[in-house]
Amino acid sequence: MTSSTSAVATAARTARRAADGLLEATVVASFTEIGPKVRSRLFGWQPPGRLDGKVVVITGGTSGIGSALAEGAVQRGATVELIGRNAEKGEQIASDLAALAVADDQPPPMFRRADVGDLDEVGALARTLMADHPRIDVLAHVAGAIIAERTETAQGIEATWASMVVGPFLLTELLHHPLSVAAPGRVIWMTSGGMYLRSQSDDDQWEERDYNGTFAYAEAKRAQVDLAAEFAQRWPADEVVTHSTHPGWVDTPGVSGQLETFYKVMGPILRSPEEGADTALWLASAPEALEHSGELWLDRRIRSDVRVPGTHTSDVDRARLWAKVAQQAHSASPG
Repeated sequence: MTSSTSAVATAARTARRAADGLLEATVVASFTEIGPKVRSRLFGWQPPGRLDGKVVVITGGTSGIGSALAEGAVQRGATVELIGRNAEKGEQIASDLAALAVADDQPPPMFRRADVGDLDEVGALARTLMADHPRIDVLAHVAGAIIAERTETAQGIEATWASMVVGPFLLTELLHHPLSVAAPGRVIWMTSGGMYLRSQSDDDQWEERDYNGTFAYAEAKRAQVDLAAEFAQRWPADEVVTHSTHPGWVDTPGVSGQLETFYKVMGPILRSPEEGADTALWLASAPEALEHSGELWLDRRIRSDVRVPGTHTSDVDRARLWAKVAQQAHSASPG
């Protein structure tokens, strides 16, 4: 490559990054369907890579983004494990996905009924997964919903926090060995752009505040980003890499049902579940995911986890969060 050609290529890369940064700064254009439509052309996206022979475990894989992620994984040759609470729905989706298999010897998708907010069920789930899969290549935490009223799980943990923070934390820990056998396994936390508006709170159980389901959801999603970063500090990257990704603003039943005003305004330009799942599916196979650990991604690029002043989590607070969640997970679970 000549010096002039190299200079042109460098200038083009700089221009693309500048355009992406401008898009990111607008928020609305970045988070809606405009984001992936522009960025896919800007950076020449290729379809996410193959997953032949890989074992992919997806919590919340029976609706919305989780279902789209499962479909994409099956179409790329993966052995897919769907985790959800609704057995009838889950079995039907697993059956439908089986028709998308790309190889005669590809195992059909399996549905396992479990509530990831119930720590007893998480322990049982981990045992059955490990019995069937000595190696797990990808664990994707997608389960989660806005809960209108404060409720507690069987272990006495606030339900939003349990299903999106404590349960996934425990499942990740319990599956460390089969993930490390993949050398490295990949853990993907599907967070939410809503987390940008909230910081960590000492009152994660909502015992000292009037409960707000939307805020509880956003704080749990913030905790997921922080835990992904902390796992990266504690687990060697040649064993397991862990990332968080927010899907942008996606047209899902949770958004249309729980955020009605937002949906009325933004509905026409929300992302499809497939667009929301794209980066998670890409992270499941992309070599770039192995070059980093603990990062937050949107549209296949690393992003800042802070947009609003006062929401940054310090290293000390992140370590405190880890200790607190570990205590919640292990004091309430059978181990």
